[in-house]
Amino acid sequence: MALLLKNGSIFLHIPKTGGNWVREILSKLDLVDKEIGHKHADVDRVLYDRIVNLSFMEFFKKKFSKSLTPFRNSQYPFIFCFVRHPLQWYESWFKYMSQPNREWRNWPKRIGDFDWHPNSLINGTGSNDFKQFVKNVLKLYPGYVTHLYGFYTKREIDFIGKQENLRNDLINVLNIMKLNFDKDLIIEYERVGVSPKPRTPMIWDIELRNKVIQVEYSGLLRYGYLGGQRQNTAGLPKDE
Repeated sequence: MALLLKNGSIFLHIPKTGGNWVREILSKLDLVDKEIGHKHADVDRVLYDRIVNLSFMEFFKKKFSKSLTPFRNSQYPFIFCFVRHPLQWYESWFKYMSQPNREWRNWPKRIGDFDWHPNSLINGTGSNDFKQFVKNVLKLYPGYVTHLYGFYTKREIDFIGKQENLRNDLINVLNIMKLNFDKDLIIEYERVGVSPKPRTPMIWDIELRNKVIQVEYSGLLRYGYLGGQRQNTAGLPKDE
C-alpha cells in the first residue's frame, strides 16, 4: 500500500523504482503510521478515489491538520515518490516478469481499491526475448513509462527522487520534512527485491533504444534524464 508516515506525509510506490527498499527503510526508522490503499496507489487513488477519500482524507484532516502548515499546499499532505530512467525501467520489468513464478501473468484491471495494478495496461506484452517485449510495449502503449510516472507525479506531488540516487534522495526528502532519522542506516542498508538475471540477455540495439528515447522524451526531460549517458547505478539499492 501507499504509506502514511507519522508526520502526515505519504509515500507513493511506483513499481520497479526502489520502492520496496524505501518501504523497509521507513519501517526500520519507525516513521510509518499505517498503510493506505493499494501497494501502488497513485495520487488519485489516495486523494480522490471515492472509497479511499471517504476513509482516508477525513481521517487525515482530523489527525494531521496541524502538520500541513510547513508543506507546499495546505490542502494536501506532503507526498513523495521515486522514478528511474525509462530504459532501466523496461529492463527491470522484464527481469521481474521473466521469473518462473511470474511468467508474464496478467494483472487485474478493475478499478477497485485493491483489485487493480498500474501495469495491467501492458498486459499481453510479455516475451522471452527482451527486444520483442519492448517492441510489444511500443506497439500497444508508446511512451508507457512516462505515462505510468504521470499517475504519481501530478500537481499534488512535493518531491520526486530518483532510483539512481535512492539513498541520497531519501535522506534529502526526510531532511526536507525535518524528521529525525538514522542516516547511517539508510547509507548502509542492503538491497531489497533484486530479481535474478533473466534466462535470455537484455540487449538494446541502437534503433530500438532510439525509438524508446523518442517516445519517452517528455519523461526523460521532465525527470532530468537528458544530457548524456545513463547514470551509473552500481552499488545502489535496486528493486528489480
